[in-house]
Amino acid sequence: MTIKYILSNFPLRLIISDYCNLNCFFCSNEGLPLSQKNKTHASIESLKFLINVLVKNGLKNIALTGGEPSTYPPIKDLIRFINKFPFEQKFFHTNGILLGENLINGLLENFTKIAISVHAFEPTLWQKITGGSLLQYEMVLKNLFLLRKRGLSSKVEIKHVVIKGFNDSKEIIKKTIDFCAENNFKFKFLNFEPIRKEQIGLAIPIEKMRKKLEQLGCEPLPLDSFFRGQSSYLPLIWYRYKNIKGVLIEIGCGEPWACESCYLSNEIVVTPFLEIKPCHMSNIYIPLASLIKNKDEEGILDAVRKSREILKEKPGLNKSYWNQS
Repeated sequence: MTIKYILSNFPLRLIISDYCNLNCFFCSNEGLPLSQKNKTHASIESLKFLINVLVKNGLKNIALTGGEPSTYPPIKDLIRFINKFPFEQKFFHTNGILLGENLINGLLENFTKIAISVHAFEPTLWQKITGGSLLQYEMVLKNLFLLRKRGLSSKVEIKHVVIKGFNDSKEIIKKTIDFCAENNFKFKFLNFEPIRKEQIGLAIPIEKMRKKLEQLGCEPLPLDSFFRGQSSYLPLIWYRYKNIKGVLIEIGCGEPWACESCYLSNEIVVTPFLEIKPCHMSNIYIPLASLIKNKDEEGILDAVRKSREILKEKPGLNKSYWNQS
């Protein structure tokens, strides 16, 4: 793959901070060691330099995540910087607690998608899953209604990771899809990926989730033929429910069919420590910090190329959970 092809087809996913204001028991920490949570904010000057280099060489899409990206101290400065570029897609992944008018108005309203992880529209259950407070849950709802009031409903995607014995009942799933329908939000159900070995039993076969959604009135739509240029990775099952669309996704990390095509689909993931992490299930990291410090643009591009070649070797094949450390 040429660097132009890579940057044109795969988004840059920046884990700008590993700090979070919740404590979800199943937190993936984006595949980073769980011991590294609440430790690091990425240098904003380093992020700006990296983005500049990659945009100059063809980067078209970008996503901000964490941790919780809204806890990143210079988040407004970073968003203003990103908004200067003509990205085709700009995604913001958040738990929704700290959005508020100051972050939405003139900033996130210019993003393509605001993906908000809620997992359950039932206060007690939300608290059990996230470790958050009732006040924080109410702040999530307040910010969701603010997004609707601002006319941004079409940009909102509600994420619900389905966990066996927690938020997998038809009643809880229906609350999610009904809330989305009432507010014209998209929904995204994700099949749970075990983070630690003891969580393997919390995953639910995607066919069971598919059956539940269809029993609740979700109408399956024609399958997408391609995902970032190929057709085998990440089964995307699109649905229509009342006036909205949504999707059910199986990530499939560790499965042969997923590892086979991750090379042709996975994002370019950069950690708060300024490393590329090609695969969530492996402990391979490609350092960028010294390259950025020395303004070694060719070295940065070589690191991006190398990250795709590592994926081609299927480093996560046959692993059954993300955090191997």
